[in-house]
Amino acid sequence: MKKFLGVFVSALVLAALSSGAMAATECNGPPLSGTIPGGVVVNNGDFCLLIEATVYDSVQVNPGGVLITCGSTIYGGLVANGAANVLIGGGADEVGPPVNFDCPGNNIRGGVQISNTGPGVLAPAPSISIERDIIAGGVHLSNNAGPVVVSADVINGGLFCKNNASPDIDDEGTPSVVIGRTTCEFGE
Repeated sequence: MKKFLGVFVSALVLAALSSGAMAATECNGPPLSGTIPGGVVVNNGDFCLLIEATVYDSVQVNPGGVLITCGSTIYGGLVANGAANVLIGGGADEVGPPVNFDCPGNNIRGGVQISNTGPGVLAPAPSISIERDIIAGGVHLSNNAGPVVVSADVINGGLFCKNNASPDIDDEGTPSVVIGRTTCEFGE
């Protein structure tokens, strides 16, 4: 029995040490695509382009970071606080700057929380763009500067806006399907 307990305890210790969380991949420079086993972090001054990536954790955009994500699957949520720009999806109408190519929507298996972002450094893009995405959780937009676009999405956990500098959220004529409560106002 003692031998069994010793082997069992050793196995538990080994399992605990080997199952630690994967470190986040810093995204800056060349586009990231393919499988990313941990999360993604975008730091101050970083320009992150996720194209057809599969991120098996969350994406975090820190103050001063820029994120553009196209055709990607994010198994965790997306959190940005103090980012310069956050552009999540686009479409055929995004073939001009700053994307310069067709930018399909994304599948985000968690929620999206964007705060204190903008006014943006990628003219003529809005500070925040959430377009043509499927989002399993809610979308929370608070204390952001600059224009915000939410268009043609399926948002399953509600859409919440609070204290954004731009009083209206632009839906570009194609409203999103929002399941749950909506506290944002839409205008052009």
